[in-house]
Amino acid sequence: MTADASTTGSRSIVPPDSDAFAVVAVEEHASLPTAGDGDLWPSAWADDDALYAACGDGLGFADGDWSDILVNRIDGTPATGLSGERLSSGRDVAPVWTDPSRFNSKPTGMVAVDGNGDGRDELYLAVQDLRHGATPDTFNTAPAAGIVRSDDYGRTWHHGAGPMFTGEMTTLMFLDLGRSSSGAKVLRDLVPPDAEDPAGFVYAYGLDHNWRTSYSGVVPDPEDLYLARVRVDAIQDRASWRFFAGLDGGAPLWSAALAERVPVLTDTRRTGTGEPVVTGPKPVPGSVLAQGGVVYNAPLRRFLYTSWTEFTFEFYEAPTPWGPWRRILTHDFGPFPWRGPLAAEARHGGYATTVPSKFISADGREAWVQSNWFVGASTYGGSSYGFSLRRLRLEPMPAPGSPPHPVAGGSNLAALPQAQPFATACRSGQLGVLVDGRSDRAEDSWNGVVKEREHWGVAWPFPVVTDAVEYTTGPFDNGSGWFVEPPQVEVRDGAGWRVVDGTTIEPAYPCSAAATGRRTFTFRFPAQVTTGIRIAGRAGGWGGYTSIAELVVRAAGTADGTTASADRGSITA
Repeated sequence: MTADASTTGSRSIVPPDSDAFAVVAVEEHASLPTAGDGDLWPSAWADDDALYAACGDGLGFADGDWSDILVNRIDGTPATGLSGERLSSGRDVAPVWTDPSRFNSKPTGMVAVDGNGDGRDELYLAVQDLRHGATPDTFNTAPAAGIVRSDDYGRTWHHGAGPMFTGEMTTLMFLDLGRSSSGAKVLRDLVPPDAEDPAGFVYAYGLDHNWRTSYSGVVPDPEDLYLARVRVDAIQDRASWRFFAGLDGGAPLWSAALAERVPVLTDTRRTGTGEPVVTGPKPVPGSVLAQGGVVYNAPLRRFLYTSWTEFTFEFYEAPTPWGPWRRILTHDFGPFPWRGPLAAEARHGGYATTVPSKFISADGREAWVQSNWFVGASTYGGSSYGFSLRRLRLEPMPAPGSPPHPVAGGSNLAALPQAQPFATACRSGQLGVLVDGRSDRAEDSWNGVVKEREHWGVAWPFPVVTDAVEYTTGPFDNGSGWFVEPPQVEVRDGAGWRVVDGTTIEPAYPCSAAATGRRTFTFRFPAQVTTGIRIAGRAGGWGGYTSIAELVVRAAGTADGTTASADRGSITA
């Protein structure tokens, strides 16, 4: 379900879009499953080259007893294959600090670092108490959290007598800075030379009250993301924690007082109107900040926060751990039922989205998102209730003044191998339909929500020059499938989009069901240099969606490769 700017509170704060990436694309379903059973799976890459991951409500990598919390070791890579081993579980990992009859332990973050100086990493696992049972507050309140420690790579664990946080900061996600947190040294370039060495700390992001939207309204929904740090030798000492309290001349301020903290990211958007997975009242649209993960993509020098809602992925990026955080992706997986990874045209979203640093490619442009899906979302085509991965493509925005990609005039730029189709929503998730060169296959944007504005488009990791778009609609549909006004052509301009003036449409667009039926409309306009183009407008009909069979983007110029003069506007590409 596509996110919008409506909120249930008095604030309306939406972070800006980012111009750091030209292409951000995630697979429609988990493409790399494993034998691990459970959900959540926060992870840490340790000095022994293993990935350690904790899961909840499952078996982990074993055929043993079910447990609310388990710790596992995962070896291998997506390229070589992954195998796992269950190491510990239940109360051997963490206590329940609140009422054990009403709450379970759930893992929210993990970090591997040598805090005691013995030359070997310790594992630190953030754990929260989460309500269980069959009442409206089930999974909807997380009142307490603490951190447990392992000195033997996950087999035995040590904890304090009580929780470290209550009410606030109860969903803790450690910043993933690579193997053994070795990437922490990059933080030295982000603070003044006389500042305390930032590489001597671990960093953690926190949400208050709950790990995601509290559908029953028992506690406030998370709309603010906070940042804290603590020295590597004092991670379990609550008094040693310091909280981000703003900037002083670009340098971060840290306070021991929780009351002085300020969020590094606020997003008050709401999304979706679907039924909840657990028993309870129909939810209000959910908030977009939730338990996911924050990772440093070292090759691209960007910090990534991967969040989610019940129906969407919500991804952000920043040049520093404290921001500014900007949006890079909202990917809509549509309402239930989803289709599992074994189904034809599989498509499903997921929760607890993390990007393990171990699996980021050498150039940073390919990563893997770990997420799980709700058991009740669908049983068709298998499930992804376990450690499962899907590819994430990240293509940086080209440098200002980069030359346009050389192609012959009139060529279909949407057919280039590097082209990435995108949409506000896509019913079956088959975005390739837009650029497959066929008009006998079609998609539409139905997702159960009547959208104020939507689009179909193509992006490239380099500038292109174009002066025409050919939009072929989907099959005839008397109920929905068209734009209520002639759609506009928009090109990417820095972090935003601008309408292209002087556009003509042939034939005239009818703004009714007459527009459907695999009709082709050609949009012509002054040549534009851009890294992305889309047709956009308000959907019509009772269902509030549009349809498409093909989107062709023509290169400007002549067949010998010469290009017409083009309008760059203020674009960064």
